[in-house]
Amino acid sequence: MSGLVFPPAAQRPRSAIILIVEDDADFGKFLEEVINSETPYQAALADNGSCALEKAKRLRPCLLLLDYKLPDINGLEVFDRLQEMEETRGTPAIMMSADLPYEELQQRGIHPLRKPMDIRRVIRVITHALATSEEQQLARAQQPFQPFQPPQQQPSQQQLVRAQS
Repeated sequence: MSGLVFPPAAQRPRSAIILIVEDDADFGKFLEEVINSETPYQAALADNGSCALEKAKRLRPCLLLLDYKLPDINGLEVFDRLQEMEETRGTPAIMMSADLPYEELQQRGIHPLRKPMDIRRVIRVITHALATSEEQQLARAQQPFQPFQPPQQQPSQQQLVRAQS
């Protein structure tokens, strides 16, 4: 696919891993092949939530591509558990399913991807999720250091009246 724009972090070929968590073996393999051939990322595949938790801790992926309906634990629970782990906290995620809990995804900052999907849309959502995450990281890094300031006591009504006299 030509004409796609990738975030700066993606311009280093094969420098990051996208963890795909998909219990449909054929679809998971298809996504893995597309990501490996059409993006500068490497894909790793887990076929259930428990396997994803183990792989994510070891691989430290730059993005999670999670199926919502998994046989052992659902994609939201996988995401929540990964956010509790130091190695994977803050990893951006995309949730895939024909039936998505949009409100819960929005609360967690997870990007939705409705099945069935067009492969160009998959690539666009991956690019968007990674670019958004990178922008947020850059914004946090550019915030000036704020030294701790102890809270100041507010003057009482009596003190204000005396000051005005």
